[in-house]
Amino acid sequence: MGFGRPARKEVPVSSKRFSIFTYGCQMNRYDTETITGHLEQEGYERSEDFERSDLILLNTCSIRDKAEQKVFSQLGRLSRLKKVNPALKIAVCGCFATREGEGIAKRQPAVDLIFGTQNISELPRLLGRMAKGRVVDVAPVEPDFTEVAPIQREGALSAWVSIARGCDNFCTFCVVPYTRGPEWSKPSALIVEEVEKAVAEGFKEVTLLGQNVNSYGRKTPGELSFGGLLRRLDRLEGLRRVRFMTSHPKDCDEDMVGAMSGGSKVCEHLHLPFQSGSDEVLRRMDRGYTAEEYLSKVGLFRQRVPGGVLTSDVIVGFPGETDRDFEETLGVLHQARFDSIFMFKYSPRPGTPAFSMKDQVPEEAQAERFEKALRLQRQVTEELHLALVGQVLEVMVEKPMEGAPAPACLGCPAASERRPAAPVGFTGRTRGNHRVQFLASGPAPRPGDLVDVRILRGGLHALGGVWPPDSAAMEESAP
Repeated sequence: MGFGRPARKEVPVSSKRFSIFTYGCQMNRYDTETITGHLEQEGYERSEDFERSDLILLNTCSIRDKAEQKVFSQLGRLSRLKKVNPALKIAVCGCFATREGEGIAKRQPAVDLIFGTQNISELPRLLGRMAKGRVVDVAPVEPDFTEVAPIQREGALSAWVSIARGCDNFCTFCVVPYTRGPEWSKPSALIVEEVEKAVAEGFKEVTLLGQNVNSYGRKTPGELSFGGLLRRLDRLEGLRRVRFMTSHPKDCDEDMVGAMSGGSKVCEHLHLPFQSGSDEVLRRMDRGYTAEEYLSKVGLFRQRVPGGVLTSDVIVGFPGETDRDFEETLGVLHQARFDSIFMFKYSPRPGTPAFSMKDQVPEEAQAERFEKALRLQRQVTEELHLALVGQVLEVMVEKPMEGAPAPACLGCPAASERRPAAPVGFTGRTRGNHRVQFLASGPAPRPGDLVDVRILRGGLHALGGVWPPDSAAMEESAP
């Protein structure tokens, strides 16, 4: 099995072309891979040249207002393209389409097809209907979990695998329960089959996706727990790493953390959003835990997974957030010591309870709090990364560094017999999901190889090191 992009299925020379623009989260990227699989089964061929495509899709996000405005801007450009090519078909899908399908149709007459996140399996049928006129189908439907969906994966090493759809939490700021529907767990047998297929295609790592992965199986009698699913995947031959996101603090338990500590393939990285350090703000968000309870989950993870990497999400400027509330958020940042965070200024989303809450925080105050929290987190991140200097960490090789000369033996069967004349730079990731740039001497590692890298530099956004770890002569030139 080679290490390049998996071969696409053969399509007729006369097949129609399609292009797809993907906005938003990893789940949308997975949906794009599934949409691509369906379209290729229908005889379409994917093209990066959207101006020559017969069908253009926008897979949209609705988590923030800015993401929605990007879609309308793109539709404006595409509508002009359609005037030049009246045969062009334009489709809008994803979370924004689910939430505002009819509104998009009224505002953008150039759009021919609008379908929701729950209607992807119906795409072949929707294409047939589109041939007769405009179609808007965002009606909620139960997921089809009878077989593995056709997926044309992107990349070559790491595969996305959805294990659940929807969310039952209804946090007051979030549109996801309205755009992706109630939570459904994909049968574990189907997940294992999908992962096995990805491994057979040459993928070395999978990332399990769900709005709340650690509530997996709780609504399905007799199904594996999330910890049980991790343990099951940990036994698969050929698979080297398992990651997952996103987890909800209220469902973070010994079962999940125990699977992380006891497995050889489950990576020691936990993304656990806390959103706010104020109990009052958490109550208004309807998050279902207090700051103290969140920190107790952090303590469980630190105890059971020594050296584990913790990352998080935080929202500043939620309606009613006071200066004191914000200081309590800073307190959690101090105590939890996240390796990194995704931080957002609160964005009002129509249709959510928070949208109509009183005491909206002014933009100026949001921006000031954002910068203050960012400065603190940068300090913590730099301290944690500097503490890694001198350690030897397992890194999965991804590719040669940009600008570095690729050795002739990269990926060839005789790699053990051929050596680059000088050290070559590579990028990869640790089990804790740190990005690493490293110099390699001796036989060139191949994408997907697991190598032990000695860390010599601890930067804010990446680590630098050398492989083999005893390559002292390269210390001064390490990235």
